[in-house]
Amino acid sequence: MYFEPQESGQTTHVLSLVNGLNKDKYDITIVLPAHLHRSLSTFSQTGAVIIPLPMRKIFWSPKSIQALFRLIRRQKFDIAHVHSQEAGLLVRVIARAAGAQVIIYTPQCTNIGHARWYWLYRSIEKILSFITDKVISVSATDRRRIIRWGIPSSKVITIKNGIDPKINRETLDIARMKQDLDLDEKQPVVMQVGRLSYQKNPLAFVKGASIVNREYPDVQFVLIGNGPQMDEVEDYIQELGINEQVHCLGWQDNAFNLIAVADILTLTSRWEGLPYVLLEAMAWSCPVVTTAVNGCPEVVKHGVTGYLVPDEDINTWAMYVKKLLENDKKSEDMGRSGNSRLKEDFSLEKMLEQTEEIYDNLLIDPKKS
Repeated sequence: MYFEPQESGQTTHVLSLVNGLNKDKYDITIVLPAHLHRSLSTFSQTGAVIIPLPMRKIFWSPKSIQALFRLIRRQKFDIAHVHSQEAGLLVRVIARAAGAQVIIYTPQCTNIGHARWYWLYRSIEKILSFITDKVISVSATDRRRIIRWGIPSSKVITIKNGIDPKINRETLDIARMKQDLDLDEKQPVVMQVGRLSYQKNPLAFVKGASIVNREYPDVQFVLIGNGPQMDEVEDYIQELGINEQVHCLGWQDNAFNLIAVADILTLTSRWEGLPYVLLEAMAWSCPVVTTAVNGCPEVVKHGVTGYLVPDEDINTWAMYVKKLLENDKKSEDMGRSGNSRLKEDFSLEKMLEQTEEIYDNLLIDPKKS
């Protein structure tokens, strides 16, 4: 069971589990927001049972609450695995009340955008931990934070996100892909993939592009994604006079493959969990420049697979982007190092093995670490 406003890392994570978990051991039912139309189509191909429900970020309709309660009560699931902060606040209560035997919670990220409410969120998470058998953090940073809240360390385990490192670059026509995106195939591409929202801070990407553009007017900057700041981003691009250099492409179904056209991938987020987009860049051997928030430093080795910059430090972001643009060999070496690191530390196989071990242990003994 999970929630997110549009298809993003949460969907990627849950879909990876549904596709990868041993079908001989697990019969899977997915409860997801009814507005995620693309996900409904994708999940329907996995063989799992799909239950779309009208969901909002926090407050659900009584009809949706009742439907989920009845589903869990009727099916008597062995495991209720709840993903995302938003779903976790309500669904764990519903699941326990409906008689779920084991409740597992993966928040993906333990930060929130409204600092003044952080104390309340932290208190609620601590209370809900009493009805949660295991909390899976996607980064060691988040695990330490959760334990500081007062949640027993025995209940919290880190399982880092993983993806399949096996991709076939030879099947892609990069030149044609650039043409389709109205990009010059001979000029470098700096790309950012993510929701255009306050969390992802796309305005910092646009501002950084204007700084780099002063020395490198031919560099192409690409933003992939949509969200509540789409109009603000487009207005800012016009205001800075870089509409010829910055391409705001909106939602793209094939965003993963489009990373293959990037020479550098960046992330300007104010907070993250352990971002899938960084792993996807590593799969394409693409160096990254990312803010050093939450799990990002656990993915990126500074100066080896990419560069880490302080949150909101646009000048440092621009400096490192320029460093990679100036040194093709450094950029290529970082990309290869990132690909090797992905295979060693962030494989899908490893994530699935660790998740199945948690499932199996908890089915034997819900109190087992």
